[in-house]
Amino acid sequence: MKHILIHFGELSLKGRNRGKFEKKLGDNIKRLLRPASLKREYGRMLLEFEQVDEALLDYLALIPGVRNFSLVHRAERDIDSMRVVAVQAVREAFGDTDGQVAGHRFRVSARRGDKRFPMTSPELNLEIGGYLKNQLGLVVDLSHAEIEVHVELTRDCVYIYTDRRRGIGGLPVGSSGKGVVLLSGGIDSPVAAYTMMKRGMSVVLVHLYNSSINRDFAKIRDLARLLSRYQGYTKLYLIDLEEFQRHAIAHVPADYRMIIYKRHMIRTAGLIAADENARALVTGDSLGQVASQTLENINAIYDASPLPLLPPLIGMDKEEIIAVGRRIGSYDISIEEYCDICSFLIAKHPQTRGRRDEVARLEAQLPTEGLDCPTRTHVFIAGEEKEPGGN
Repeated sequence: MKHILIHFGELSLKGRNRGKFEKKLGDNIKRLLRPASLKREYGRMLLEFEQVDEALLDYLALIPGVRNFSLVHRAERDIDSMRVVAVQAVREAFGDTDGQVAGHRFRVSARRGDKRFPMTSPELNLEIGGYLKNQLGLVVDLSHAEIEVHVELTRDCVYIYTDRRRGIGGLPVGSSGKGVVLLSGGIDSPVAAYTMMKRGMSVVLVHLYNSSINRDFAKIRDLARLLSRYQGYTKLYLIDLEEFQRHAIAHVPADYRMIIYKRHMIRTAGLIAADENARALVTGDSLGQVASQTLENINAIYDASPLPLLPPLIGMDKEEIIAVGRRIGSYDISIEEYCDICSFLIAKHPQTRGRRDEVARLEAQLPTEGLDCPTRTHVFIAGEEKEPGGN
């Protein structure tokens, strides 16, 4: 069996509620990775797997709530066992034949979590370090070590490891309530959804389309499938706004249509939020990136929301957003060709300084309720699509 030791970041600051957050993370990991066993300890979590490969480690690094983790060896709580296991850990990670590690600079970093143990952390460093030096021909270098051997002594056992991988930190999905994400076919909104997952929000995805221009939703479903890998159960709503857009095209000047479209999309997502008992809406807006995201237009658009509207990417530039998209795997899907409902029959140079009084005047001519908006739902669980529903 292989063992992975997880350390928490922000979860350790949650005081009396800490246990609830740790339990939520454990539940998420069991659902997404299905370890053979999972043991929660103070400030850490131990996972056991039959096999561990790079794909699993890469996946774990992107699960919200994990600060860092390591493949570990377990030793008994006596110095002889620690010495032997430390040698095994170094040999497994860096080579164990023909003196492959001889001459390498190293250090031992012991942490004595159980103060009842008779040896102090510095004493453990000296004892284990001396044994490694003699057995493997290593050279002590506390400042520029090529190999760092970590020793964590707990009440039950000792964990020894040589590699520590970074997770994304944050909070476990589901610990900060539920929100509805307006999912477009672009680069930004999947990253916004993932960013809110990192803050502990469980997200519902809403994609709004026009059936006269969009009939193939493979790309949108692929994005939903991908995002479900990080939160488990994920619901995607596909909602047809063709009838509303027909009215808008007939009554709204082309330079204001984008603003009117987005306001109606937000109102529609708000209806889904009410059904889902969600407490916020989420967009992929980044200030100043496109015409609809000027400060004036954000003011003109966001006041259509019945709930707090959160734009987690608002201060990020495109390169930063793309970097996250590449890391989580959404970028290559997002750049596939797809027709954006917001750009349907709008002006070449859309309004960038929308006025609320003009928006109100234009919307007074439009039906905003009682329209035919066919809706389909798809459910994804940990990267797999389940039976879709419809109404």
